[in-house]
Amino acid sequence: MDTRIPSPEAAPSATIGLAPPRLDLSALPPRILRELRASHVGETVAVSLYDGVAGATTDPEILRFAASHRRVERRHLRLFEAVLPPEKRSAPLGFWRWSGRVMGGLPAWLGPSYFYAVVAGVEAWVDGHYAGQIALVRRLAPDPELLRLLEACRLDERLHSHDAARLDPAPPWAARALARLAVFLSRAGVRVARWV
Repeated sequence: MDTRIPSPEAAPSATIGLAPPRLDLSALPPRILRELRASHVGETVAVSLYDGVAGATTDPEILRFAASHRRVERRHLRLFEAVLPPEKRSAPLGFWRWSGRVMGGLPAWLGPSYFYAVVAGVEAWVDGHYAGQIALVRRLAPDPELLRLLEACRLDERLHSHDAARLDPAPPWAARALARLAVFLSRAGVRVARWV
């Protein structure tokens, strides 16, 4: 009997058909601009994370998972690129891309348990991070289009976390430790991205 969970390729994305919000960046509080820069970096890292998988494994299920989720993350990145002009983005984008490739490639190379644990952990953290941004935007700059973007991205990230957790619901302690390290580094990266 085949007990594998079906591929998430058919899972809908909340950002399909979503247009980038039309924002007057000069009217937004600096704190919101910093959050948008951090989100752009986060989506850059996410695309690169899935890019890093291709050279690190030949496992067809991991490659299928990565390709499916990369499409969604690429859509997120395009939305944030439409909102945030290049001069407002984080300066070391090359570093962020490299770190994403390592964050995806290393666990994929170590094996499915490591890869799915890292994706589940990081995406669960990103879900919470978007929740914090949504609360902040509601308080400081309640723009309905911006809220729609953040909420749609949050729903997709939550789905990615659940997809990964279902594929390996009980990873070994070393995989959980690597996932905790990836979350710690993600949290630190967001702090840096807000300012540079």
